[in-house]
Amino acid sequence: LAGGSGDGTVRLWNPATGRLVGVLQTGTGRNTGVYGLAFSPDGKLVAIGCGDGTVRLWNPATRRPLATLHATPGTQYGADAVAFSPDGQLLITGGLDGTLRAWNPATHQPVGAPLQTGVQNPVFVVAFRPDGRLLASGGYDGTVRLWQASLFAPAAAAYAALCADVGPPARQEWNHYAFGEPQPAVCG
Repeated sequence: LAGGSGDGTVRLWNPATGRLVGVLQTGTGRNTGVYGLAFSPDGKLVAIGCGDGTVRLWNPATRRPLATLHATPGTQYGADAVAFSPDGQLLITGGLDGTLRAWNPATHQPVGAPLQTGVQNPVFVVAFRPDGRLLASGGYDGTVRLWQASLFAPAAAAYAALCADVGPPARQEWNHYAFGEPQPAVCG
């Protein structure tokens, strides 16, 4: 079990015994508070959303930092929401800037393009459906938005999922809706 605080400290607890087993210090200074926490399904990673717009990945067993993801780059907004997909292949971050971003937790690299929920709708919480096909994001305005998880897959996988659902678009359709973009071979 993990609990975060406004000073950037994350305490790790053994829920069976109720004992503190470790402390992670994500940073010091302004805007380093912990806004969101999520364990990977295998328990080998903990993602910590911070007030400075970063998401820090830690190994909870060794209590060592692994990577810092810049979840809300170029803004003053914090990273409030973090969630791992049920298979552990994606980490979704949501921020007060209204964006959802997908990351590969193994490579620490972004996956696909960010999705904008709107700056007027900061993302406070994200969660996957147990089968991993849908992602829910909750915003400041009290709405919950549902997203197909395939939107966060690399482009080829997203196109393949779309083509499997609705069939490949005709060349004329593709040019109308994706003018200037080459039609991927996966839909051919």
